[in-house]
Amino acid sequence: MEIKWDLRDKSTDLCLKLSQALNISQIVAQVLINRGFETPEKAQLFLSARLQDLHSPFLMKDMEKAVGRIISAIKNNEKVYIYGDFDVDGITATAVMILFLREVNINVSYYIPKRLKEGYGLNVNAVKEIKENGASLLITVDCGISDVHAVEYAHNNNIDVIVTDHHEIPDNSSDAYAIINPKQLGCGFPFKGLAGVGVAFNLIIGLRKKLRELGFWQNGLEPNLKDYLDLVALGTIADIVPMIDENRIFAKNGLKVIAKGKRPGIKALKDVSGIPDGEVDSTMVAFRLAPRMNASGRLSDAEDVVRLLISTTYEEAYSLAKKIDNENTQRQKIGRKILADAKEMIGKAEDFKGPLILSSPGWHQGVVGICASRLSDEFFVPTVLLAIDDQTGDARGSARSISGFDIYSAIKKCESDLKAFGGHKAAAGLTLAADKIDSFSKNFTKIVKDELADKNFTPIIEVDAEISLDMLTYDVLQELENLSPFGPDNPQPVFSSYDINYYSSMTVGKGHLKIKIKEDDQLFDAIGFNMASRYCLKDEKIRLAFIPQIHFYNGEKSIQLNLKDIKYVDLTSSVKN
Repeated sequence: MEIKWDLRDKSTDLCLKLSQALNISQIVAQVLINRGFETPEKAQLFLSARLQDLHSPFLMKDMEKAVGRIISAIKNNEKVYIYGDFDVDGITATAVMILFLREVNINVSYYIPKRLKEGYGLNVNAVKEIKENGASLLITVDCGISDVHAVEYAHNNNIDVIVTDHHEIPDNSSDAYAIINPKQLGCGFPFKGLAGVGVAFNLIIGLRKKLRELGFWQNGLEPNLKDYLDLVALGTIADIVPMIDENRIFAKNGLKVIAKGKRPGIKALKDVSGIPDGEVDSTMVAFRLAPRMNASGRLSDAEDVVRLLISTTYEEAYSLAKKIDNENTQRQKIGRKILADAKEMIGKAEDFKGPLILSSPGWHQGVVGICASRLSDEFFVPTVLLAIDDQTGDARGSARSISGFDIYSAIKKCESDLKAFGGHKAAAGLTLAADKIDSFSKNFTKIVKDELADKNFTPIIEVDAEISLDMLTYDVLQELENLSPFGPDNPQPVFSSYDINYYSSMTVGKGHLKIKIKEDDQLFDAIGFNMASRYCLKDEKIRLAFIPQIHFYNGEKSIQLNLKDIKYVDLTSSVKN
């Protein structure tokens, strides 16, 4: 597959000024400029990621109203329910709310819907159960914005609903007692990219502030919200939201709390995931902790993960973590089968130059989302996978996008084919009758092809700068690491080389390409994961797109290039694929 390199323009003068002002290398200064931090003040604010730079939660629409209602619940000793989602974002948001409200002596319980039986969002049967259990206040986290009927049912049964959510606002959003969502019209909160747990955490910040002003903790210590940042970081990183502004502050500070391992549930989860004590980065969260936490919600009951996170003893937590780990192994097995089925369907298709819309009655509804994500990454097209339920006649599935395409907006344009849908620009969920799949596929494909020219189906590597390899020092790599945690809007910096000669190449492991690069008599190691079958290196000069990393092996460290792509250079020095 052809991969386009998009080399950012070099800002020489601006780069030099920023480098001198912050005492950083020009390479790192260029990366900061590429991310939009062009002044020393903006760059320093980004780099520092200080908790004191969080925005006031009361800039959010309905925050005063929501906080006031919860304080009334405290005064009147009301029963409160937290209603969460079954993914990591919703689970961590639920845990954050439960733990804080218990600290302020609220009679609080929680409800996580069963993915396979109830589906996403607030539903009437759940509200009935919550009513029977005596609740008069219901707080949703990471859901609720689209659940008009269930919110209305709650209101008619004397339950006030506070919705906290971060998903796109539908045309007919719920008429709740209070809605806290930075994306809603008229909300003055300056950052719109929070995860669900970030929205819930802002509610807690606001609630603690008001309780402090009321003298709630005159006879005791108030909760330290820094202790909650491990949970906030988990949900924020797992939900793949923009890693800037408040999300970066939450993630950077929360990773430090995760590393300490004081929370029994997170300590147990790290242990079963094989993460040693010490520093934890966003990659460990995204690829080792989050998949395990998601597995229970995909296959069985996400309440197990909530119980894990609020556990008070390591023994209880470890038992739950082992169960979750086993379910993740089962999830991987199911996922491999779905991917194999999907690729077989793709192989039989005459033309799939457009979105992938695939369905099967044999697929597991809880696993299609992660498979859609992998297919979208591999084929670089918007992807929808649907699991058909033969008993109900419905198809439920997940959609994943590519950069530059708003998949929620596209699905919304197909709502006449759908029973329900929700999500955001990068990912969405949808439900439709199985006999509507063909109609939806036709309409969705037309929308995608109308909005995306063929060139948009070509993967693009955004290259921060073209550099000589001798510019890579341990000090520069440490400065680059200070830009972490990485994610959307703050990706890991990628660089490209000038024309270079490779010294040797070989295949290692299961199809990985290992190269030794020689530049000005200096040797560098480069590794291209799953690239061995894509490149047959000859005598041509090459250029590399890569992420530089510090590699540790047998107690020694070296600078290694993590390859993203290789291009050959012909005799006229023009780059070719």
